[in-house]
Amino acid sequence: MAMNLRQTAVRVAWVIVAVLAVYIPLRFFLIDYGTLAFAFLGLGRAAGLAFRFGTDVLAVILIGCLFAARGWRGFRLQWVDYAVLLFAGISLLSMVVNHSSFLRFGATMRGLFLLYAVGFCVARLPVDPRWLRRTLAGSRIVLALVLLVGVLQALGWPEPRDWIASMTGINAGRIMSLLENPNTLASYLVIMFVLGTMLLPSKRLPWLAAILPVLYYTFSRSGWLGFVVALIAAWPLVPWRQWAKVLGIGAVITALIVAVNVTVGPPLTNLGFGGKTSGNPINRVVKTLSQHEIGNSMFNGRLFILRIAIDTVRERPLLGYGSGTFGGGGTVIKDLAKRYHMPVEIYSDSQYSRVIIETGLLGFLAFALIHLILLAQAWRAGGPIRYAGMAMILSIGVMDAFNNLWELQQVMFPFWMTAALSFLRRDGWSLLGRSESAKPGIG
Repeated sequence: MAMNLRQTAVRVAWVIVAVLAVYIPLRFFLIDYGTLAFAFLGLGRAAGLAFRFGTDVLAVILIGCLFAARGWRGFRLQWVDYAVLLFAGISLLSMVVNHSSFLRFGATMRGLFLLYAVGFCVARLPVDPRWLRRTLAGSRIVLALVLLVGVLQALGWPEPRDWIASMTGINAGRIMSLLENPNTLASYLVIMFVLGTMLLPSKRLPWLAAILPVLYYTFSRSGWLGFVVALIAAWPLVPWRQWAKVLGIGAVITALIVAVNVTVGPPLTNLGFGGKTSGNPINRVVKTLSQHEIGNSMFNGRLFILRIAIDTVRERPLLGYGSGTFGGGGTVIKDLAKRYHMPVEIYSDSQYSRVIIETGLLGFLAFALIHLILLAQAWRAGGPIRYAGMAMILSIGVMDAFNNLWELQQVMFPFWMTAALSFLRRDGWSLLGRSESAKPGIG
């Protein structure tokens, strides 16, 4: 009876992981437009809540499955878990010292570590090979769908109106496929590119070239930079001839799309489908470096947020202004908003700036410690896992300077799954079979 319960718990857990692999990349689209399918049944509001908090519910069930499968033994901690607890403890202390809201603190911890909790469970559960294959198949199908929609948008297919309305000025014309935001799409593609490089057999690697034109048309500078960092770190994964083939095919496809859009205009727009795509990324880079855009950034953009972070280091160096008080998963507290003459709904647009403003240097050091331990774990894994893990961690580290990636489920789910199924497991098992280093992790 007990054995059947454990087997059932493991099976349910892997079914949940497979569902998350399909649901999470499409989550924003489902929240904004998936409810329409249920509205005529009077279930639109219920569907909206289910799509918005689906990951939370499934994560709780997953934790229950881990307990049913392994009992308290399944909750033994590793070094990365202690680092997460250290950061959470510093955030809690910052909340208490600054008399900030516990609800804001809870929302921030949920945003940062909900997918970590999913990875925590997967790293400790026995692997179900059949459902693992289904999970990977689901991820491939969703990625293919995201790329198909992205290519169509690059050729002039109209994007969701509500999403377009938020993209104004220099950001107009950027594609976002089914992920609502161009930077989110770009970051997701970078992580999936690394994962595909690690898992796909050599003869299928050229399929990854389809990622490049979509990544290009996001016009995401952070995504481009993250891709370069990931490419350098992951270079030893495959022979240089394979890299040349993938990058060459991707460059040709991208150049053809750009050439068509520049010479005759986006073909789908010409056919009457609507949509408008900016065809020249150089214009975006030039505008970005212009005095006008730099002035805007210093007034209400990333440079403005960075100035607040620097002021925080000077004025409240240890614990900042309190967890959940600045952008991201919460809104800006009124004292800060009044002092810096900014709206309370501003988004921090930098994970590092937000961590420093909310938790000071102590929180920032604890946050950095999490990354360093993950890098050490990936390095100790050896073989392809070493380079894929480091490529993901380093690219996320770079892109986090311009985004709040730890709060984006679409990006952190494939990362934590790769980590949980490879270099965070104690049994030596990995996505590629047993890792070259048969030693258990440093935890």
